[in-house]
Amino acid sequence: MSVLLRKSSRPVSAALSVPSKAYTYRFFLSACFLVLILFSLTFRHADVGIFILCLMNYLFCADVFLRTALKDIWKGRISWAVLAAVCTTSGLLYSALNVFLTVPLFGPVPDLYLYTSLFITLSLWAERRLVKEKERSRVFVKKLDDFLPKSGRLCVGRSFKKVFAGELKKGDLIFVKPGERLPADGVVKQGKTSIDEQLITGNMLPTSKNAGSRVFAGTLNKSAEIYVEVTEVLSASALMSVVSAIKKSELARSGFKSALDGFACWVLPLAILLAAGAYASILYTKGTSEWFLYLGVLLFVLAVASPAALVFAAVSPAFFARSGARTKKIKLQNIYALDEIVRADTVFFDKTGTLTYGELRVSGIYPAKKVSQRQLLETVATAEQLVDGPFADAVTACSKEHKAAPKPLLCFDVLPGLGVSATSGEDKILAGRTQWLEEQNIKTAAKIARADEAVICVAKNGKYMGYLTLADELRPGAKELIAFLKSLGKEVILVSGDNESSVAAIAKEAGIEKVNANVLPKTKAEIISNLRALGKRVLMVGDGFNDIIALLRADAGVVYASGRNVYNNWVDVLIKSRDLYPVADLFKINKKLHRIITVNVLLAVLITFAGCAGLVWFMPQAGWTWIVGGALAVAGLVFLNSTRMLNIK
Repeated sequence: MSVLLRKSSRPVSAALSVPSKAYTYRFFLSACFLVLILFSLTFRHADVGIFILCLMNYLFCADVFLRTALKDIWKGRISWAVLAAVCTTSGLLYSALNVFLTVPLFGPVPDLYLYTSLFITLSLWAERRLVKEKERSRVFVKKLDDFLPKSGRLCVGRSFKKVFAGELKKGDLIFVKPGERLPADGVVKQGKTSIDEQLITGNMLPTSKNAGSRVFAGTLNKSAEIYVEVTEVLSASALMSVVSAIKKSELARSGFKSALDGFACWVLPLAILLAAGAYASILYTKGTSEWFLYLGVLLFVLAVASPAALVFAAVSPAFFARSGARTKKIKLQNIYALDEIVRADTVFFDKTGTLTYGELRVSGIYPAKKVSQRQLLETVATAEQLVDGPFADAVTACSKEHKAAPKPLLCFDVLPGLGVSATSGEDKILAGRTQWLEEQNIKTAAKIARADEAVICVAKNGKYMGYLTLADELRPGAKELIAFLKSLGKEVILVSGDNESSVAAIAKEAGIEKVNANVLPKTKAEIISNLRALGKRVLMVGDGFNDIIALLRADAGVVYASGRNVYNNWVDVLIKSRDLYPVADLFKINKKLHRIITVNVLLAVLITFAGCAGLVWFMPQAGWTWIVGGALAVAGLVFLNSTRMLNIK
């Protein structure tokens, strides 16, 4: 059954071009017609009136996917719209034959009116949901422009001219103040600063930059003025390559719709063969003198044996799986990507924000002799309480956890790349790099256990107080998940834009042997593309904007959600948990989903085909009740069996 859950490379049906309002209007109108038909079934000899209601439902409500079906047929492809059109049109034509010509072998079949109208209503409901999802995607696309820098300061002689970022050219010299985003990729020509490159590299710590250092458009200048020579214009920058990749994928990320279209490719031919076989058998046994009236047999079988039971057998578990996955803090945005996740033989993990929390935490507290842990925390918290940055945030969180309240601060001075000098009462506090305190003639004793740890040494009134170590820690379940994937025969690779020592330290702790560090977003995507060209199936697990191209290039993408990520809408699976256990749960969900779909399809095929056999060969007078009754019974059984996806252990 994996074919039902696999992303299709076929073109997506044009139905998605119809606005959701059109589907909403038609859905509610179709529901009204359905209620009227149900009410009319209580009256005797109301066949003509019921047929008119069914015809109106068909003409006024089903027109959206009928037009789409005609376009798809003209282009030579079978889609979900074609399947729905064949089902509803066949049901309506058969009803017309019954009402006006009285088809042999059958009596009046008002139930088929209900069957046809019900399918129109449910099809419109499904299409409405799909189109709404697509429209939300287009809204997200517009928000991507917020990431792009709007302007920059062009150096003209000894003055500056403010210009649009897109007007900058290679070789231009630009001036960037603290707190501003760089308008283009370039090289620092003059000045020394720290830059927040998380948008591009994923590194949560500001990176020191001086003359000759490479900088990127969209990154934030944190501490000092710099002059930058433009090496790549905004349109060719690393940032723009990410934004462009997302925009180009807008029509391609329609896994659910593509899967339905792929499903129709084998259901419709099967239904046509079954209907043609039934018609041929009737002609063989009853003769060809009334061949025209016997077309009702073909239409009836084609209407009932095509989508209803079989479609819901595969689709209904998918909807319930989404609800069940939410209990595991998983949002299945493309349910059909589950199969790609399970079949992947290579798994790429981003580091910062994925394997790790993506935020600095105090990993160790080491007070000096005759200094308590509480005294050390109070001192450093006092110095850092008004500072903005990941170090200060980590210190503040740790001091609150240990109930070490900072003292009132008189003044403070931040020295970029060194630390903080603060005054509280009569106390002068220094908190920062080991080398800086050593330069102040303060002897320290700081040691680090991991290559990716940062150190804050603390002194008060010239006396050494101790030090704190800070690090980005592994998420709970990281080691267990890596071991689980390896046990399944998956190759696990850690890829990150962070520095090599930090990446290597996390990889060693998690149990990952293969590492790629200092990797830009474009390079991540190229690595994945090269592997797929070699026949590998790739799963990408990331969290940041810098991962989005790689996520789109992979066979399936999993993202750890962040409130700031407007691009979350583009991935197959969204994890809303602080730990890594949900990734392993995806394998359990897929296994259960396959099992339920298999049972559903077998039920649908057996009961539908049994009804058709009864119609043609055994009980022609009652065959229609077999089929319609069987289809409704299957729908009920499929629904009940599909609800098992709500309970995922």
